[in-house]
Amino acid sequence: MIKHIGACALLGVTALSANAGGLVIGQFSLADHPDANENPPPYGLRVDNIIGMGLATLSLDHFGDTMLTVYDDNGDLSINIQGTLWGGVVSGGSYVSAEAYTIDMTYSVGVADNFGGWVVTGFDAANMGVLTRVSDNMAWDLFAMTEPSNNAFLFRPDGYRLDMDDDTWVGRGWITDQSDGTDPLNGARDWIFQATEVPAPGTAVLALSGVLAMSRRRR
Repeated sequence: MIKHIGACALLGVTALSANAGGLVIGQFSLADHPDANENPPPYGLRVDNIIGMGLATLSLDHFGDTMLTVYDDNGDLSINIQGTLWGGVVSGGSYVSAEAYTIDMTYSVGVADNFGGWVVTGFDAANMGVLTRVSDNMAWDLFAMTEPSNNAFLFRPDGYRLDMDDDTWVGRGWITDQSDGTDPLNGARDWIFQATEVPAPGTAVLALSGVLAMSRRRR
């Protein structure tokens, strides 16, 4: 499904936010995975036959601002991925042409704890996002789809496809442009990225507040 909308705005959150996401329980900076199937060029999101015909990949490293945030809203977990990507259709190991895209994708149904990380299980059209081409605001709806084990997205510290590494955070998940979860297109469409945990926004402020409070009590 394709539609025209305004470019996505990157939203700030705080550790004790009262927004729809709930409490931030984890935040991660994302980077390209070195063992993606069609590397080079390196990428974190593959979108064959969506933004153009044929193999198409998008890098998380070019801008370096893509973040994954995990929320807990009174026991209901959700995961949001948001940032700016760079890439396009690929031929012969390099981009035919490359440009900037923004992504804002949220998994809000079927999210659960899983081996120290999180898993999204089953199909639900609510697990979706928007990929927007910055140059002309052309946008594509993306929906999470399941693979044979019924998982739509996995994010955990297991070093997936990283040699001699069992604890780096890695995300992988499957997407489609079809709201019913089917995938009639040729090629592949999926996330594959590594991640580094960072303090949630507001954490440092809260810690400083605690230090100042202790200091006042000691006077």
